[in-house]
Amino acid sequence: MFGVLLVATLAWGALAFGAVYAWAYWPLAISSASLGLWASVTTRAWRDPRARTLLIALGATALAIGVQLIALPYSVLAWLSPGVDTFLRQFAVGYHPAALHPLSIAPGSTAGALALFVAFALLLVGAMRAMRFVRLEWLVSQLMGLGIALALVGVIQQAFLDEKAPLVYGFWEPQFGAAPYGPFINKNHFAGWMVMVLPVLAGYAYALFQRTPRPSQPGLSGWVRWATTVEASRFVLVSTVGLAMSLSVVLTGSRSGLASLLVALTFLAYAVWRSTHPGHGRRAALGFLGALVLGALAWGGADTLLERFARAPAELEGRFAAWRDTREIIGDFPWFGTGLGTYGRAMLVYQTGDRSSMYVQAHNDYLQVIAEGGLLVSVPVAIVVGLVVAGIRRRLSSGQDDRVTVWVRLGAVAGLLGIAAQSLVEFSLQMPGNAVLFVVLMAIALHRPDRALHATRV
Repeated sequence: MFGVLLVATLAWGALAFGAVYAWAYWPLAISSASLGLWASVTTRAWRDPRARTLLIALGATALAIGVQLIALPYSVLAWLSPGVDTFLRQFAVGYHPAALHPLSIAPGSTAGALALFVAFALLLVGAMRAMRFVRLEWLVSQLMGLGIALALVGVIQQAFLDEKAPLVYGFWEPQFGAAPYGPFINKNHFAGWMVMVLPVLAGYAYALFQRTPRPSQPGLSGWVRWATTVEASRFVLVSTVGLAMSLSVVLTGSRSGLASLLVALTFLAYAVWRSTHPGHGRRAALGFLGALVLGALAWGGADTLLERFARAPAELEGRFAAWRDTREIIGDFPWFGTGLGTYGRAMLVYQTGDRSSMYVQAHNDYLQVIAEGGLLVSVPVAIVVGLVVAGIRRRLSSGQDDRVTVWVRLGAVAGLLGIAAQSLVEFSLQMPGNAVLFVVLMAIALHRPDRALHATRV
């Protein structure tokens, strides 16, 4: 039941425009929090010291965000974070120092960001415990089905898209202008979703390839007979779906999407290289990973994508300017930040570049977290990241996983690395539909597939 509800939550997050609108992300948050609480109680997550440690770190992060919402006397506020007073004097017409004001420059936005963070934190702790009771091959199959559905919607929609009046699903007009692809309002966010799922499929395909007996006869006829076996047919199916999803990334024209996909698949190729003895098996596996990208490039048109990469330096000038402005925000709000979710509000004062388009996000999630959270939030976030990295390393070196679990786990890690790379220049993870998938990948990477533990099956 947990697995079915988890997949339904992932599907809602992706299909409901990436859950970018309030009517979509609040149900997503409620579903995520409910699943996380249910799984935590059912599996007695508090008995696992590692889950308990992670929960404490996540709770400390939530508490730090909550501190940004505490209303303080003006004299105290001006002493703790003078940048708030300076900002309000420039932003608010007729501003007079109020008796009380939070550290956040936009408390409503910070409260919403806190609610989403708590929901996804609960899902992470619950899912990393409950994932042991979910059959990974089934979960990968569901991700594969959802991924190919999104890819087909994207490709078909792109064929009929009116660039002057782009519509999502052929009927929904984005509220603030967009470059939609599939159900996502922004093509880069569609690419970010694919970047997380594709390595999981690639890892699973390699596990299938490893456990499939090699052809008993040499030559082409032997490989043809091999391809008709059940396991080999499944490998071919997963590979074909992976190629189609890779093609959808190429067709978006997303430079960050393709570059981050290369990062993810490069990590997976390194893992294959380390784990496989030299010979035909290693070459076949590496050739498969290369075919996912090269085949999609050849099919989708490498010349068009190369032309877009050639224009990248000129188009990055606006982001460089935004990053310089972000440094100014960090300098003025070093300890407590502007408040989580308030970057767009801060840029109404701090943006120095062309204001024909405003930077509501920094297009660099790391800089944005520091600007919005200051040291108050950034330190516990760094601790959470450290705990997750240590936990993943521990699971990868445990030697307790079966073949499928090893490679699905490595695929999840590759997907996390890929989206981490894209976050240097994009903000895909600020889309709740992508964030919930990110949480699920972390749960896959961290879970312990120990079915002998005494816990109720979920």
